[in-house]
Amino acid sequence: MAQTKKGTTLLILFLFMGAALGSVLTLIFNLFVPSGPLAHLFLAHVTIGSADPVTLKLILLDLSFGLRLHINLLNILGMVLGFYIYQNS
Repeated sequence: MAQTKKGTTLLILFLFMGAALGSVLTLIFNLFVPSGPLAHLFLAHVTIGSADPVTLKLILLDLSFGLRLHINLLNILGMVLGFYIYQNS
């Protein structure tokens, strides 16, 4: 069986698609599951990034940079699924 070389770009794509799937599942889960311990487990998130954007004020223009990631259990499960599909493709 021939071994194919998989690139890092493909891995990042699969992880991103898995995280996007996790976000969609989070929205669906939020609609259909009543609040309680199970909902708290799956919907609680950790925010990574800056609270406020960083602004670089130059004479000609102002640049603002900011990035915040909201990671929850369904996002992580989606990324694990994306990694699994990447390994088996």
